[in-house]
Amino acid sequence: MGFNFRKSISLIPGVKLNFSKGGASISAGVPGFRKSINTKGQVTTTASIPGTGFYYTDKKKVLGKKTDKAEKAEKSSKAAKATKEKKEEKPTAAKKQAAPKEQPAAAQPVQPVSTAAPQRSYTPPSYPSSAGYPLPSSGKQIDPASLKALHKMADDTVEWDEIVQSPTPPDSSYNEKMWAYYYALAPEVLNGDIDTYLRLIYEVNPLGDLLEYGSQFQFGTDDPAVMHVEFTVNQELLARSKRTLAAFAYHELLQDFICSLSIRVARDMFALLPVSRTVVHAMLGDQTVLSVSFDRGTLNTVKFGFVDPSDTIAKFPHNMWFNAQNGFAPVERLS
Repeated sequence: MGFNFRKSISLIPGVKLNFSKGGASISAGVPGFRKSINTKGQVTTTASIPGTGFYYTDKKKVLGKKTDKAEKAEKSSKAAKATKEKKEEKPTAAKKQAAPKEQPAAAQPVQPVSTAAPQRSYTPPSYPSSAGYPLPSSGKQIDPASLKALHKMADDTVEWDEIVQSPTPPDSSYNEKMWAYYYALAPEVLNGDIDTYLRLIYEVNPLGDLLEYGSQFQFGTDDPAVMHVEFTVNQELLARSKRTLAAFAYHELLQDFICSLSIRVARDMFALLPVSRTVVHAMLGDQTVLSVSFDRGTLNTVKFGFVDPSDTIAKFPHNMWFNAQNGFAPVERLS
């Protein structure tokens, strides 16, 4: 595996000049939407889908001259179309009177032989979309103890260094289709290709089982070692607790819920992607109330079955203003 690099320079707010092994590019956008163009004329558009929290990435080639191969293919296509139209023309009256002459069989076109190097192809497994998970209905409540224990479970870790070594799984306990899918993407993932990261998030849907607890999940980064995740907390799940508990008890429950969900988000992102840091931004309505930067090494040392989620956040760089009497107040996001 060769060395790679990626560097971004901020030109003006929202616009960056990026340098990597593949060349230079300029990107611009706002949270949830970004467009970039590189020196090869490729335009990449990345946008989140409102209401689902998943990214969609589209690539188009808009600059550069056609290659000789492309020009030959275009000429061949035009010639074939002209021949077909000529054959379909109706005979004129003069041609009907003359006896048709037998024509020699047309020569079959020789199919070009591809000399391109074989590519790793993949078909995404059939994962459930966001529609496959029940979104919270109005008035639905969940046991408060469950809301404070979301961090105790997480997805299985994808071992990319192991997967890239073989196109087939080591034994029958692995899902062959899943292994083949990951194997096809492993080189790009290990090279830190951000577009592949976002494709994985969109197709694998690692946070799909959390859509009952939060919404508007958005993902973004300009650094292959870091992934930012933003989500809006579903406060409706605590509506009954808000009516029945004292103010301080309700606020402490809400704090544990938000912290537990944030830890779970980080665990699931570390399980899927080989990033070293996940920055989570939790929102109540349109205000950020928790911004925390989880590093993989420290998170791996946490005994999730025994810790208090709010206390665990203190192990990591974070911004959170909270007291039991008044609850949360807006905070600045970590960069």
